[in-house]
Amino acid sequence: MADKDLAQQTSVETKLLTHLMDGLKVTMGWKLHDDDGLSRKLSTLRFIGQSFQRHLEHLLALEEHGGYMEMVIETSPHQAKSVEALRQEHDGFRSATTKILFRLERMPADVLVLNRLCEEWRGLLDKIQKHNKKEIDLLLESLEREVGGEG
Repeated sequence: MADKDLAQQTSVETKLLTHLMDGLKVTMGWKLHDDDGLSRKLSTLRFIGQSFQRHLEHLLALEEHGGYMEMVIETSPHQAKSVEALRQEHDGFRSATTKILFRLERMPADVLVLNRLCEEWRGLLDKIQKHNKKEIDLLLESLEREVGGEG
C-alpha cells in the first residue's frame, strides 16, 4: 500500500474508532429505568464493543505494519524505544479489550456489575486517547526532524 493510501486509511480508521468510542461512552451513560433497559444497554454495549475491538485491531495493525511506526524508525532511529513502548501499549489494549468483552458477554444482568465494567471501559478509552496523543506527538517530532534536520 502506498504511503499516501496508508495514511488515508489510518485516518479513516482513527475516525471510525473515535466514533465507536463516543458510541460506547453514550451507551454507558444511558440511565436505566427498568430491567428491559438493562438488557438493551447490555446488548448495545456488546454490539458496539465488538465493532470497537475489530476496528481497534485493524488500526493497530495498520500502525504497526507499514504504518507510522516503521516510518518513525526509518526516519528517526533514536525513537525506536518510544515506538516499541507504544507497540507494547497496543498489546495491552488488545488484551484489555478482549477481557472486557469476555466479561461483558458472560455477566449477569446486574446493574452494579455493569457499572464496574463500564468504569473499566472508560478507563481503557481514556488510556487509548492518551496513547493516540503520544503517537501524534512522536510522529510530528519525527516529521519535524526529517524536514528540518537535526538542528
